[in-house]
Amino acid sequence: AVAASRASLVGGPGGSRRGAAVRGASALAAPGEEVFFPQPGRLSVTIGGKSLNVVGAVFAVAMTVWVLALYPFVLAAWLLSRLFDEKRRRLMDAMVSLWAKVSMLTCGYRPRVTGLDELPGRDEAVLYVPNHCSYLDILTLSGFLPRPFKYISKIEILRIPLVGWAMSFAGHVALRRSDRRSQLESYKKAVETLKDGNSLTAFAEGTRSESGRLQPFKRGPFKMAIDAGVDVVPVAIRDLHRWHPTNALMPLARPKDVELRILPRVPTLGKTPEQILDECRRAIDAALPPHQRTLPNNALPASG
Repeated sequence: AVAASRASLVGGPGGSRRGAAVRGASALAAPGEEVFFPQPGRLSVTIGGKSLNVVGAVFAVAMTVWVLALYPFVLAAWLLSRLFDEKRRRLMDAMVSLWAKVSMLTCGYRPRVTGLDELPGRDEAVLYVPNHCSYLDILTLSGFLPRPFKYISKIEILRIPLVGWAMSFAGHVALRRSDRRSQLESYKKAVETLKDGNSLTAFAEGTRSESGRLQPFKRGPFKMAIDAGVDVVPVAIRDLHRWHPTNALMPLARPKDVELRILPRVPTLGKTPEQILDECRRAIDAALPPHQRTLPNNALPASG
């Protein structure tokens, strides 16, 4: 059953060209649950081991066209931010959000956003902690979470031409994993950014989940929130991984029924990182659909 479900996910033997419904008793679906996974299809190519089909090409073109069209405004916003808003760079936050939103809307993708009452005020800094299954998580959060924020992102992302440069202009925090000293510098920069009044988004799992299920959280982001004196807002990204799995370069189909669910904040005052981690993980796990939740026999201890 596991092999069959994986074949359906990547479009291998046993899966239809358009898509497949995976029923329970597998790593991807809960018992009795039916989950649809789109397929790359015949008109697809493999680039660097990842599939790209016609729908994915449309997403890539839309993102490229919009980033080129908006870049003169990005550069103007960067200059104004450097002159008048060096610590927060709100104009740059707005440009990154605008690019993500119009790119996704152009492709016919808009997630449902719930729990808006749980959001902090626009000028209150918090740490957002979502689950992470897809590169499309970044565009979804940037375009449709209606608050300014910055990412703690791998340095490789910030080196991507145009898009990564814009994130650097906006003051997103580069995470360097090369050595302990670089990691400490990134940590200090993140705490400083939060204290300057900027909200941050950190993917506490550390990397994307290949199965879509919630993975163990690292304690670093929660210690960071304590050191900066800010609360944590958990966010559940529901059902996006089905449309853009980790083996695809771009989405395999137009995402549908995706929900961005904002959960009640978790106060950090007087708590340990482990306590905050556990509260956030449990809240996100409960808010995810069954096929994304932690397996019952799979405990999720904190990691470094």
